[in-house]
Amino acid sequence: MKVEVLEETDEKLKIKLNDLTLVNLLNENIWKQRGLDYAAYTVEHPYLAQPVLTVKSKDPKKTLIEAADRIIEDAKGLKKKLAAKD
Repeated sequence: MKVEVLEETDEKLKIKLNDLTLVNLLNENIWKQRGLDYAAYTVEHPYLAQPVLTVKSKDPKKTLIEAADRIIEDAKGLKKKLAAKD
């Protein structure tokens, strides 16, 4: 997966990813966290542009990592439940 950091400060992180589905998942999970000021993504063109995710918080990198960890845990839980049905 290609990740490009476009802007990084103490309270803002802006990254470009090549997967709109992942950006949407990250954005949804970021909004579940406390201490968040702002999170959103933009897509300039639905077929040509890569989505850009912007996170504003006290520690945006930590916020993004925690959202990614939550997605991984959700996926593991789904896998476990599906495997138990066999």
